[in-house]
Amino acid sequence: MIPESRKYIRIATDYLLSEERIIDFNIYTKPPNSNKPLLLIAANTNVSDVKDTLARKSHGPLFITRESAKKFENFMEDSLVSIIRNRSIPLERKTSVVHDCAKNIIRDIFDDPRSGSNISRTKAITGNIIELTLADTQAIRHLLRLGSHDYYTFSHCVNVAVFGIGLWLMICKGDDTELHDFALGCILHDVGKSQIVDSILNKPGKLDFEEFEIIKKHPGQGHWLMEKHTSEVTLDVIIHHHEKINGQGYPHGLKGDQISDNAKIATIADVYDALTTNRPYAGARRPLSALTLMKEEMVGHFEQKRFEEFILFLGGRST
Repeated sequence: MIPESRKYIRIATDYLLSEERIIDFNIYTKPPNSNKPLLLIAANTNVSDVKDTLARKSHGPLFITRESAKKFENFMEDSLVSIIRNRSIPLERKTSVVHDCAKNIIRDIFDDPRSGSNISRTKAITGNIIELTLADTQAIRHLLRLGSHDYYTFSHCVNVAVFGIGLWLMICKGDDTELHDFALGCILHDVGKSQIVDSILNKPGKLDFEEFEIIKKHPGQGHWLMEKHTSEVTLDVIIHHHEKINGQGYPHGLKGDQISDNAKIATIADVYDALTTNRPYAGARRPLSALTLMKEEMVGHFEQKRFEEFILFLGGRST
C-alpha cells in the first residue's frame, strides 16, 4: 500500500497565466497540523476562477495526485510560451519549468520515438529553450545548473542542447532555422539509444567488445528513427556526433572538414557533459579536470578551434 504522503506531488501555481484555460486536474492543500491533503479546487475549473479561489481562501502548500502528474505536465508544457514571455516571473523559475518540461518530453520520445506528437513536442521545447536563452543569456547558466551532478539520459540530452546552443550563439553562425535544427539534433542526439537494452546502457563496468559494438549503432538508429521527421541539419548532428577529427570516430570514420561545424560542436558538448556528471561507470570530473582530459588524452577527437571556443564559452567570454 502506498503511504498517503507519496500519493501527492507538490506544485506551484504562479504559472497559471492563461485565464481562458481550464485545468483538468484537482488541486489539494494541507491544512495546518494535518498530513492529509484536502480538495481545494476541482478539475474542470477555469484558471481565472482558480486564481480567485487562491486569493480568497487561506491555504497551505498545494498538491496534485500522482495520477494527475501527466495532466499537470501537459498543462505546464502548453503554458511555456506565456511563462517565458512573462516579465514578472524570475528567470530561475522560468528555467526550472522549461528544464522539467524538456526532461519529460525527452522521456516520452525515448519511450515512443516514432510518435508524431512526441516529435512535435520535442521541436516545440527546442524552440522554447532557444527563445529563453535569446531573451536572457544567463538562462544557459541556470539550465546547466539544473542538469548538473548525475547523468541521466534525459537530462544529458537537455544539457548537450544547452551547451550546444551557447557555443553556437557565441560564434554567431547561420540563421534561426539552422540554430533550431542544430539544437533539435543535440536534444535527439542519443535517441537511437532507445533501441538499446538498459542492461547495456546502465552497465556499471566497462563494456565488452560486443556491447560496445551495439552502442556504436545508436547514431545510425537515431538517424533511421528521425529521417522522415527532421531536417538534414538535425540528422547530421544525430548521426555524426561521435565522429572524430582524426577519422577514428563512428559510424562513418569522417575526418577534418568532412565533419560539419554543427556536429563538431555537438561532439564537444556531448563529451564534456558526460565527463562532468556522475555516470554508472565513472564519477563526475571537475570542469578543469574534464577539459584537461579532453585536451591531453583525447588528442585528435575535436577540432582545436572549436575546442578553444568552448573553453571561452565556459569562462563566460566571447571570441
